[in-house]
Amino acid sequence: MTQPTDTPRKRGFALLDPDKMKQVAALGGRTAHAAGRAHQFSREEARAAARRSVEVRTRRAAEARPAGGSDAPTA
Repeated sequence: MTQPTDTPRKRGFALLDPDKMKQVAALGGRTAHAAGRAHQFSREEARAAARRSVEVRTRRAAEARPAGGSDAPTA
């Protein structure tokens, strides 16, 4: 039986060299667009997604802060 290693072996797409990986990904993107299965965000959709992202990050940061209030040390 083989011994487990710290780093898993690469398989599939990860085995390709970066240039070949880029070519395959680009071909997939062109094919999806040609078939009408790809989605292109409008400016409004992109702005709404960015706004939601900021809201989520702000909420998570607030939840991570201690409930004590100010971060300033007391004298």
